[in-house]
Amino acid sequence: MSTNTARRRSRRQETGLWRVPVRRVEQVTPRLVRVTVGGDELAGFVSAGTDQNVMLYFYPDDVPPPETLEDARARWSTNRPLTRTYTIRRHDPAAHELDFDFVLHDAPGPASDWAKRATPGDHLILVGPSPAYQPDPTADWHLLAGDETALPAIAAILDVLPDDAVTRVFVEVEDAAEEQPLPAPVTWTHRADGGSLAAAVAAAELPDGRVDAWLAGERSSMVELRAHLLDQRGFDRRQVRPTTYWRRGAPGS
Repeated sequence: MSTNTARRRSRRQETGLWRVPVRRVEQVTPRLVRVTVGGDELAGFVSAGTDQNVMLYFYPDDVPPPETLEDARARWSTNRPLTRTYTIRRHDPAAHELDFDFVLHDAPGPASDWAKRATPGDHLILVGPSPAYQPDPTADWHLLAGDETALPAIAAILDVLPDDAVTRVFVEVEDAAEEQPLPAPVTWTHRADGGSLAAAVAAAELPDGRVDAWLAGERSSMVELRAHLLDQRGFDRRQVRPTTYWRRGAPGS
């Protein structure tokens, strides 16, 4: 991690384990479910917004869930959970609520499978939170690009940018049915029509000036997009921050 990038991360909050009941489940698009968890269990949870994430722990139904992080770590060798990292879509400290958006994959995976059957009263175990990306207030404009797995972070970043911030937002989803309302104009590209994130950005006319670029999604897409921004656009590598959220061909979420 470069010194520049390190300065643009919030400090890590104290890591904790929360076992929180599901309050609501909303089908946002055909392939995306939003699960709201909440309760007094989250009274001490502190969120820094943007791309802050937590680790979700999934245990077999016949394994008693841990009550504390120390308990979980103590049984790691005998009862190791399946884990997945998820961005916090929304944190409401007054209501003690967190929203998580789950992409419903066809392939089996612990998080996607859990979200498909989640109902109010179920419990979700989360560990964290992570540090969070802090947009550069001195940048002339902000580039946000990712696929559907990055939508929660993109939406949360847009929420904290000033109203007069210059933004260019690019999102790759399966088709038009997977588009979501966001608080800024978005260039959508659809895989079903042969579109790709890197191609959409390459075809776009982008503003002049110093950029603050946040990119997240599938690994090969991030490699291609970063290469385009550095090699063809000539962006300063210190101002381009790509993050791999998943890898094509890897086990499901």
